[in-house]
Amino acid sequence: MVISKLNAGDTVWSITRHKLGNTNIPTVSVHPVQIIEVNETSVVASWNHNAPKRFGLNTIKGWKKDKPVLIKQLFGSQRLATKTEIAELKSKG
Repeated sequence: MVISKLNAGDTVWSITRHKLGNTNIPTVSVHPVQIIEVNETSVVASWNHNAPKRFGLNTIKGWKKDKPVLIKQLFGSQRLATKTEIAELKSKG
């Protein structure tokens, strides 16, 4: 995500990779980020409906404009869908 494409009131998505509970199973979480104010080098935003906070350019790079599609795997973990899986889901309805 580029800071010039952000406007106040937009909702973008943050992707976080972490371990599932107290295991070594990797999983992915997607959280909404509500943009409140846009400056030249930073953004004031509410991450996951928490209190607004300032985010810098390095954090903004990882945000996505469209909500990512997640695929559930074994034992409750999730991963990002591939382009072919997204195309299959769109063709099904």
